[in-house]
Amino acid sequence: MGIMDKVKATSQKVGEKAKGAVEAGQEKLDETKTKKHIGELKEELGGIIYAQRTGTAAAGAETEIERIVGEIKTAEEHLGELAAS
Repeated sequence: MGIMDKVKATSQKVGEKAKGAVEAGQEKLDETKTKKHIGELKEELGGIIYAQRTGTAAAGAETEIERIVGEIKTAEEHLGELAAS
């Protein structure tokens, strides 16, 4: 094996490692964004429930609660998938 073949093989290995690092970074970013989104949804949910408990809830609050709970479940499933990979 000549020197150029060794250089080529080494550069391919470095490229593969860099690609793996980028993918790992992307997954971590996706995880962070998903966790932030879940937190925002829970905050919104808390506001609606508080309004219900104090008698100031808007019409359609139950529908909005169901929508938010559904979004939270979907986001949590996505987090589970990220953790499994």
